[in-house]
Amino acid sequence: MRPFVLVLGPMRALSSLVLAAALFLGCSSDSDVVGSAAEGAAAEGRVVEPPFRVAGEAEGLVLTWYDEEGPHVAERRSDIPEAAREHVKVDSLTLAPAERNPDAVYVADLREERGGGYEVRQYGRDGFDTLLDEMHGTEAVVAGDVIVYGASWCGACRQAEHWLEQNGVPFVEKDIEEDSDARAEMLRKARAAGISTNGIPIIDVNGRLLTGFDPGAMRRALDGTRAATL
Repeated sequence: MRPFVLVLGPMRALSSLVLAAALFLGCSSDSDVVGSAAEGAAAEGRVVEPPFRVAGEAEGLVLTWYDEEGPHVAERRSDIPEAAREHVKVDSLTLAPAERNPDAVYVADLREERGGGYEVRQYGRDGFDTLLDEMHGTEAVVAGDVIVYGASWCGACRQAEHWLEQNGVPFVEKDIEEDSDARAEMLRKARAAGISTNGIPIIDVNGRLLTGFDPGAMRRALDGTRAATL
């Protein structure tokens, strides 16, 4: 006995394939949208292993704690009031640019060590602002708000970075000679602000551009940014 074979005409076969594809794509599309939304919601404030160690007194890190008056920078855990240790922004100034995620803000719970370190959660910039609003109704300059556009041979760039380190201000260093995207980013910002790009560094302080390194201008820019966000 010959097997029974159903042969569809060309048009019916094509219609069947289109219908099957539409059903398949429709199902996968809905699940992908739901999955992406769930992953995004879960990612904000998730517990992570940061690219630096947070343990003990957390010395060598920039520790920023907050109260109703705004942000405060500490050099070690014991300098932070016990009531403010649950949400402490932590950052390392020794990370290489390739190791740093400028969009990530790390928040440590410094109340109690667990397993040889403190619990650290990662936020995006908007998520961190929301967290601060919920805590005290305050915001602050966060990692990535200060960007130094410079080059390895630039002495003024090194002076600016040293000043930022000494004053506990997290920043991102971008070499415009090694990174073409960084150069294009700097030029775009400079054109929008109407400033010259004949010299470096050009320093972006939360959207305000400074040319060259002037400690007084830097402090005024940082103070103005903090005042505007409190």
